[in-house]
Amino acid sequence: MVGKLSAFVMSIMVWDDDDRLDEAGFRKHLRRIHQAGASTYIGSSGTGDGFSLTTDEWNQVLEIAADEFCGRPGFRIMGCEPRTVHEVLRFIRLVEPYKPEALQVYTLDLGHAVKPTLEELETYYDHVLGSTDLPIVLSSFDSLGFSLPTELIERLAERHGNLRGFLYGGRDTHYLSHVLHALKDRIEVHCAGPSNAMTTLALGGNGFMGHEGNLSPSLVAGLIDAFGRGDLPSCCALYSKLMKVYAMHVPHGGSSGRSMKPLLKALGLPSGRIRAPRTAISAEVLEPIIAETKLLDLSF
Repeated sequence: MVGKLSAFVMSIMVWDDDDRLDEAGFRKHLRRIHQAGASTYIGSSGTGDGFSLTTDEWNQVLEIAADEFCGRPGFRIMGCEPRTVHEVLRFIRLVEPYKPEALQVYTLDLGHAVKPTLEELETYYDHVLGSTDLPIVLSSFDSLGFSLPTELIERLAERHGNLRGFLYGGRDTHYLSHVLHALKDRIEVHCAGPSNAMTTLALGGNGFMGHEGNLSPSLVAGLIDAFGRGDLPSCCALYSKLMKVYAMHVPHGGSSGRSMKPLLKALGLPSGRIRAPRTAISAEVLEPIIAETKLLDLSF
């Protein structure tokens, strides 16, 4: 395995009632993550409201995050699915001054379910990786309708020393296993969401990411710590809780924040409003989620 074991929280953005960033609330939220021993991705297209951020908002968010982490490990940036290489290059130039630990770059999303060819993908990634010294994490999400060929990632790793890691978001354990066997000794490998967290760890990967740590960063960090210590009973107990959190929120869009933000607010944790066009779940739907969460006896 290259790198250390880690759990990444896909951080929420904390918006005030005027739809502006609540700096104090956002800083408090980032401190909860860091103090629990978890890491974070900022600005994801789901939990992090990446698609809605203006350039000024991006700069504000990145300035705060860079200040809070202050050179310590665990501060990474995600951004959104791009349509063109120029879109990614503009984003890289925006991010570079803040010196994150790494930047995750999405696969091209060409729209209308059009899938890029292997040649297009390789040209795209060569251009992106060759344009910066930032450590780059590639990703492959089943929602785009295809998976990055493992052989392509291997070729890119040979040519580009700044290829830091790979992130898989899907349920194909055969593909995940193939990726881990081919890449775990060359770059970091994480899975997206908790469903394949234990599979990833057991096969020599680095860990997982997800929105669940916004609720309890100590839960996801504790799972990683227990696995690293070889404490199987604790692993099982913590993973069971993690999957219960996942099961409560996935019916409402998971990383959309529709249920997570109202829950955080109800528990007195930094949350803020949900940014339009997304809307929060109703109080009636939220009530049993609050009750089930309290039964889990999580550390907030």
